[in-house]
Amino acid sequence: MPGRRVSARRRDPENKRARIMSAARRLFAEHGFAGTPTAVVARHAGVSEGIVFHHFGSKAGLLEAVAADYGRGLAEAMFEAAPELGSVPSAAAMLQCAFGYVRKHGALARLLGLSADPSEASAARRASRAEIVAALARGFDAWGRSGLLRPMDAQIVAELLFALVEAALMECFVRGNGNREEDYLREAVRCVEGAVLPLPTDPYPTRSPS
Repeated sequence: MPGRRVSARRRDPENKRARIMSAARRLFAEHGFAGTPTAVVARHAGVSEGIVFHHFGSKAGLLEAVAADYGRGLAEAMFEAAPELGSVPSAAAMLQCAFGYVRKHGALARLLGLSADPSEASAARRASRAEIVAALARGFDAWGRSGLLRPMDAQIVAELLFALVEAALMECFVRGNGNREEDYLREAVRCVEGAVLPLPTDPYPTRSPS
């Protein structure tokens, strides 16, 4: 069927990109960014090295894509534990999922935290951060509009809480090698709940945009 052949050809670039991403995730986690040539990624993905550069521009671009995918996965894991609108979100449940995701993908988290090239590590962290902050901001905005959370600037609160949670995850899993996970989780939950749950009085009321 000609239609099927055309459809398969259109899907093939997406399939190749997915295979490259899967190979890069595994190889970067196992051997580190510096220890994984793009030729090796291409061989494991079953594509030419030129296809890797066609889709990602550079090895650093591939790392950014892997990092963004990591951040997207972490955000999705957190929001799987989030309730439908109408119920107060559980910081404990969402952060348990975040800690569980990083525990499962710890090698990649370590890679993003300790990449040999500071500029490439920074770009990768920004790519991962953008996915998580955007998801948090959307959630905070929706819950805030429903009156479930205190009035807030959802974007700023998402940025601040991401920094807090990222620090807890890095200290726990990257520098602490997973030690004291329950302690880091407990204190992160307390900080997040203190930041977003309604207070009897708010000394810094959120101003409406003019």
